[in-house]
Amino acid sequence: MTCVSGPLTLTQLLEEVPEIVKLLQSSGIEQLVIEYGWGCKLEPERLWQDIEVRALDLVTFIQDSIDKGIYPAGQADMVLRDRDGNFELLFCRDSDIHLMTDDDVILAEATKRWMDKGYGGFKLAAHEDWEPI
Repeated sequence: MTCVSGPLTLTQLLEEVPEIVKLLQSSGIEQLVIEYGWGCKLEPERLWQDIEVRALDLVTFIQDSIDKGIYPAGQADMVLRDRDGNFELLFCRDSDIHLMTDDDVILAEATKRWMDKGYGGFKLAAHEDWEPI
């Protein structure tokens, strides 16, 4: 299933990073593959390349990418996924978050948080139409 948050401010987007780390830890996901995407300030050949990062280091990795001017959060794409393909998350250049997983626990916890914070959003199950979370 895919869930997409509503548009987020830069502060809201960055506040979600440690929450995502908690979700990953609770689901046993310890290693991530990260790709810099559209809008990141890198040479084209360095975009969409796998970068191995421990989930525990995600907050630092993203903050370092911002500090170095590589990743303008909310204005560029950054993709996180696990090696097994069970989880993928896109910090989108449209200042929202796309979460793709079949893990019901991750989906439920993420969407509950988004609703509690008033972020809104939509979900899409296989062979269905987008509907509000």
